[in-house]
Amino acid sequence: MSNRIICDVDTPDPWIVAGNGMFYFTFTLDNRVEIWCSHTLENFHHCQKAVVWQPAPGTPWSVNIWAPELHLLNGTWYIYTCGALPGVGNPGHRTTLLRSSSRDPMDASAWEFLGPLRGMPDQWSIDATVFTTNGRDLYCCWSGWPIGDSSDTQQDLFLIRLKTPEEAVPDTLVCVSRAQLPWERPDSGRRGVNEGPTWVDVPGAFRGIVFSADGSWTSDYKLGLLALAGPDPLDASCWAKRTTPLLVSHKRCGGPYGPGHASFLPNPRAAGRVYCVYHATAAYGEGWANRKARVIDLGAECFGPHAHSVCCALENHVPKHHSHGSGGGGDGGGGGKSKRASSCIVSVVQKTKPRQEHPDTSYTASHLALTLYSSTPAAETAGPSTDGPMSVGHAGTGRRRKTNQWT
Repeated sequence: MSNRIICDVDTPDPWIVAGNGMFYFTFTLDNRVEIWCSHTLENFHHCQKAVVWQPAPGTPWSVNIWAPELHLLNGTWYIYTCGALPGVGNPGHRTTLLRSSSRDPMDASAWEFLGPLRGMPDQWSIDATVFTTNGRDLYCCWSGWPIGDSSDTQQDLFLIRLKTPEEAVPDTLVCVSRAQLPWERPDSGRRGVNEGPTWVDVPGAFRGIVFSADGSWTSDYKLGLLALAGPDPLDASCWAKRTTPLLVSHKRCGGPYGPGHASFLPNPRAAGRVYCVYHATAAYGEGWANRKARVIDLGAECFGPHAHSVCCALENHVPKHHSHGSGGGGDGGGGGKSKRASSCIVSVVQKTKPRQEHPDTSYTASHLALTLYSSTPAAETAGPSTDGPMSVGHAGTGRRRKTNQWT
């Protein structure tokens, strides 16, 4: 992958899935939900677009529509997103849901807005994603304020089991990650931010949630790892957070900056490697402006419990282990000078030209479809299914798994 922008306009919170021989792309547009489609992963410059939901101004949940995710569940397309009530703004954010009656998600007329996801707590929530760990049980994970807390200073990750794609089971709610590490806390530690969760399974290396941390309004934004190290996702003790981030940026290394809110797709050419679709800015200190989607290729070595962070500015990743640096973005990230200098090395050695042995344009949705579907036995299709990142090394493939070093 080239690590170049995949289109020329701002595309924060990128989410890409494959289906029907196409890549489908959603991202934050604030007042509506659009789906874009392309035959190639890195080229959405001139693509088909469909506005699938644009609420009238002043209607419920029509304000600050963020981070829509497209999922195919049991043959039905859903979009999980969030919105706020007019006059309330950000404190009123709740997870909302759209459903399509068509097999073609680009059919705008087939989409219906269902309102808030039923069974969720009446508490601030954004960035919802859904996944299964066993091909049967479906879970929803999101970024939320702690129950009863409206201070807007702490965002943690919560998990709940879904009875159906449209209804949660209230008494299964659990907090699986609190933003407590220094690199998760912007504004000199006054805030804690865990957001943008997505499920990723890299066989033999990592099985869990990739999330965003620090301030999305800063160039210190980054990706972290939360591994499912036990059998029950609803048991908070079964989750283990890596002490170093997965993907960071550094001012001294050049852009892009502030990598975050990623989605993942399997690399059909190399087992144990995934394509990471993330947003970042071209210049340092741009904040929420100019966040555009890019794609990089990550190997299993990047997901190890003791691996160094990867710097998104550098392309030639070299596996290293036993990092003790903070992996912070920019020139910060906690710790002393030696830790910051160490983390700037972060699994890479030098800038290189993009590798040419596999032209980027050859990676089409048809290549990915073979990866997604050929590894899943027909007997397991009765459970929740998806075209999305949960199919990366999907837990229910029936293939022998290597020992996970997180356990």
